[in-house]
Amino acid sequence: METIFRTLQDFFKSIGLPLEQDFEMTVHSLAGLHGSGAKVSPMFRTDYFAFLLITGGKSSYTIDKQSFALGEGSFYFTNPGHLKSFHIEIPLEGYMVTFTETFLKQNFTGDLFQQFPFLLNETTPVMKLNADIQADMIRMFETMIQEYKGHSSFKKAILSNHLSILLYKSKELLQSHQVSIKASSRSMELLNQFKMILNENFKHLLLGKSDKVLSIKEIADAMHVHPNYLSNVIKEESGKSASDWIQDRTLAEAQALLKNSSKTVSEIAYNLGFTDSTHFAKFFKKMANISPSDYRKTL
Repeated sequence: METIFRTLQDFFKSIGLPLEQDFEMTVHSLAGLHGSGAKVSPMFRTDYFAFLLITGGKSSYTIDKQSFALGEGSFYFTNPGHLKSFHIEIPLEGYMVTFTETFLKQNFTGDLFQQFPFLLNETTPVMKLNADIQADMIRMFETMIQEYKGHSSFKKAILSNHLSILLYKSKELLQSHQVSIKASSRSMELLNQFKMILNENFKHLLLGKSDKVLSIKEIADAMHVHPNYLSNVIKEESGKSASDWIQDRTLAEAQALLKNSSKTVSEIAYNLGFTDSTHFAKFFKKMANISPSDYRKTL
């Protein structure tokens, strides 16, 4: 069974390459990142988003049973849960940015998935950039690398602003390239629908329009499928169970509220549909290995 990696550092460790990671966003040059010579990866999944610009070299990657050739001017991204692998024939040059949903939630306000719906979709084709657009993207990535390597007290805030620009640029490129993002199968379609319903549920929770996190049965009923069938599809297509998706989203929202709001722990527990703060504290400690109040202090 394929492995799902929580961080970029964990993935590189699995293929025997060193890479240090301090927080839940990374920016790297691809030159030398995967070592020298050809490299073939096993099938794997990640729990983070990855955006890549290829400026040199030759490679291919397979994602959710679709294969794409990579060369100069290739720009693409992958979302959490994708089943993928890569085959580097000539060492790559370019840039890679990775970040988690937790990083997004902690550093952005508003409904990210409504603003950037492509972050919920499953498979996006590789886009081929012309020389002018590629040069513009290179400047953006180089600036991000400088900030990532710097020691500013506001590094995360600065990088989150650059990431916002990258997301808008990606949205613009998807429109200009007229990329049609479609689920490659009925199973993918169901996974996308599950994630969209989950996103709406949490949006309504935070707006006070709902008082609980939907169960897998309630989501399945809304999708007119059997809960067991939906659970099996989600696990098979994403590598994570439905309950894992729900718990991870709950944790990400909780961390964002602890960081960005003045609400008490009890108020946050109520916002996220917990019956009492004790239950919420136990959930948070189990998921994050730290209590909600101590987590807030570390920020």
